[in-house]
Amino acid sequence: MIFALCCVFTAGVLSGCGSKPKTDEAGDKTVSTAKSEAPKEKFVKMAAEANKKMPLVVPGGLRQDKEEALSKTEYKYHYTFTKEPAVSAEEFVRSTKPMLSMGLKTVKDDNVDMLRKEKITLIYAYHKMDGSLFAEVKILPEEYSK
Repeated sequence: MIFALCCVFTAGVLSGCGSKPKTDEAGDKTVSTAKSEAPKEKFVKMAAEANKKMPLVVPGGLRQDKEEALSKTEYKYHYTFTKEPAVSAEEFVRSTKPMLSMGLKTVKDDNVDMLRKEKITLIYAYHKMDGSLFAEVKILPEEYSK
C-alpha cells in the first residue's frame, strides 16, 4: 500500500544520512489556493475505508494518521513522525519527493491505479509529534503516471 512506500522512502531520510544540519523548520508548506469542486464519492469512500485502519505504525519512525479526499483533484495522506526528524523540512522534501514519485510509478495497487487514472494530485503531509506541520510533499499526476 501507499503507507509502505512512505515507510521505505522516509526511513533513510529520518536517519539524516547525507543531510545538511537542521536549519529550516518551516518546510515546504504547500497550501492549495484554487477553489475546487467537491471530491468524487469513490475517493471519499476510499479514504473512509483506509481511515478505519488508522493509525498505522510505519517502520522507520512514522505513523499514518489518516487519508483525506480534499477535492475533485487532490487526495491527502497525513503522517506523524514518531521521533524528531534528523533533517530540515527542505531537505526532507527534496529527498522524499523523487522517491515517492518513483515508488508510485511502479507500485501495483488498485487505489493508486484509480488515482492515476483520474489524474489526482497526491499530497503527503508530515507532522511533528506536537501536531505542527513539518512538511508537505505534493506529487502531481504527471510525476507518478507510468
